[in-house]
Amino acid sequence: MKILVKITIVAICLALVLAVEDDDSKNNTSDKQSKSNSTDAPQKEPHPLCSTCNCNAEKRTFDCTSMKLYKLFNMSDWATLNESGVATDTMILSRNGLSEVPQFPTFDAKVLDLSNNNISTIAKKAFYYLKNLEVLDLSHNMLTRKVLIPEIFEGSYNPDEYLPMEHLRVLRLGNNQLHSLDPDLFEHMPNLEELSLKENTFKIIDQPTEIAIGNIMTLRVLDLSYMELLELPKRIFHTPQGLQYLNLTGNLLTTIPEALEYAINLKWLSMDENPMENIHGEDIFPAIKTLEYLSLSYMTPLKVIGRGAFSKLEGLQEVHICNNPELSHLHGEAFSRADPDYPVRLEWPRIKQLYLHNNNLTMLDSQLLARWDDMEVIDIRVNPWLCDCDNQWMVETLLPIIEKTTPKIVNNIVCAAPDQMKGLSMVELEHKHSQMRCQDKYGNRPQNDGALLIGLLIGVLVGIPLTAAIILVYRRGCFGFIRRGPADFSRAFYSPATNDDF
Repeated sequence: MKILVKITIVAICLALVLAVEDDDSKNNTSDKQSKSNSTDAPQKEPHPLCSTCNCNAEKRTFDCTSMKLYKLFNMSDWATLNESGVATDTMILSRNGLSEVPQFPTFDAKVLDLSNNNISTIAKKAFYYLKNLEVLDLSHNMLTRKVLIPEIFEGSYNPDEYLPMEHLRVLRLGNNQLHSLDPDLFEHMPNLEELSLKENTFKIIDQPTEIAIGNIMTLRVLDLSYMELLELPKRIFHTPQGLQYLNLTGNLLTTIPEALEYAINLKWLSMDENPMENIHGEDIFPAIKTLEYLSLSYMTPLKVIGRGAFSKLEGLQEVHICNNPELSHLHGEAFSRADPDYPVRLEWPRIKQLYLHNNNLTMLDSQLLARWDDMEVIDIRVNPWLCDCDNQWMVETLLPIIEKTTPKIVNNIVCAAPDQMKGLSMVELEHKHSQMRCQDKYGNRPQNDGALLIGLLIGVLVGIPLTAAIILVYRRGCFGFIRRGPADFSRAFYSPATNDDF
């Protein structure tokens, strides 16, 4: 029996050993086959253009930034890039030495960046084969009106549009040598929404340029910043009434442009760095009920913002009036307007963010806005605030709101006058529940009256007994220091006689 058990165990062990060897042989065979297959398969070599530039498959970007290219690749090179299957949603060719733009081959690129080159020539139909192009950046080059002609932007035939680049939405032409535009420049861009002309020294918008911009029916964003503009044509925004964002920063405008009257759907407006001195009287903003964002900052000459300056801007939500070193007067009724149904009742825009920092303001009217407690940001730092009773509401009402919403800025709200309170933080006054006094109608500071009154009281209290003592001493002869003459004695002892004495 024992012998049979041993024989059985040995047989099982042999079977297991044979099975393991068979598996190993199969694995070795499969490894060899896989190695032979991998050796036989052709290796896909990287495309030569991707060795010159950066190809990012994940971001679908072909990036040639700062590669010292002075000439674009020829058609055969571009063709091999297409054949290699490299995805090119975004093509970046900026910061090179390119002076000429020939016609591009067929690509699926949606963004083409040719900025910061020396481009002075662009071929006709240069972007004809870029059927899906949405964003074209030609800023920071050497383009002139003579070079920038409508034929550059011709697209494919379309029965409804004139050779359109139908997907182009954004065109950036900033910082070139443009002083005017061809009136038909945008005729091949039926869906253009954003145009930038910033940092071209136009000085004036002439009639051809006005026509060119006015023909962009779909325009939503327009950047006219730093163009040294003295004025805007009154009806430039009459046709593109869908305009929502307008940047007029860094021009030479001295009054509110009348052209804004036609920008009836504007939501965002910046007029920073314009040399306006006053915004009051007839020179106020026209009725733009949709405007939500307004910036009037870095306006060095600005001194006064008067009554009703923003009264017609009913939709304001965010206002920046900052870094105006001469601005000393912001009228308490700058934002309010009379209710058209009940003229005796006032209305205010529902402003959520108000930035007034780094001006020359000394007073802030509590009626400037209606709901200070509903604000998200109130920034009034770095102003020479007058800490008297007219600004007491700032300590009692405004500071707690600022401390709750934006606590980081409360320590920079400091008293500049009167001298006794100069340098004190308003938040400290709020914590101490301090009461600030006012100057009287003659301009005197009553905070100095206490010491003066005490001095006068002491003088009266000391002066009365002192005067009485002097009179008494004088009448009694000054304690012998002043001697009376003989006549005084004779009069003292002399008494007239009566008839009975005789």
